[in-house]
Amino acid sequence: MTLVSRLFDQETLKKFSTHTIVAGFLMLIVGVLGMTAPSLMSIVVVTLLGWMFISSAVIQGYITYKSYKGSFSAWLKPVLSLITGMLFFIFPVEGVAVAAVMLAAYLMVDAFSSFGFAFEYKPNKGWWIHLINATISVVLAVLIMTGWPVSSLYWVGLYAAISLFFDGVALISMGAAAKKLSSEKK
Repeated sequence: MTLVSRLFDQETLKKFSTHTIVAGFLMLIVGVLGMTAPSLMSIVVVTLLGWMFISSAVIQGYITYKSYKGSFSAWLKPVLSLITGMLFFIFPVEGVAVAAVMLAAYLMVDAFSSFGFAFEYKPNKGWWIHLINATISVVLAVLIMTGWPVSSLYWVGLYAAISLFFDGVALISMGAAAKKLSSEKK
């Protein structure tokens, strides 16, 4: 009996498996659709970023109003979040270019970290997997920045779509494992 099957009853595992598999298939479908139309997926990503900034501005503004309404510096963050969110809506293509730079920067930091870990881990078995991961991150960052800003519309959407696809696959496999556990508990 595994830890998961000891922590959750059969009914909870059954519900979890069903919901997880459904969510996984939905993410997988969105991922496939995004891979077939990466430019559209990029606009969707920027639209979601815009909503996140605006939602954040509303929450930050509320907290500032309740706690620091007389402080000019306290209002700076909610106002900047609101402006950033609005800019993503007004200039979505330029927003994709900004998202591409952020993605490339993230990939370079990830590569630096993975290279460091690979060489620290080197005498151990499997160290080379981290080296490959680091190299792929560098290649992706260079690909994104080589054609920037024109290629941004393609790369941001494709990266998000691939991520959603594999998240969907992971959720489906997790749901299938939970379903198997719930049937074993009978």
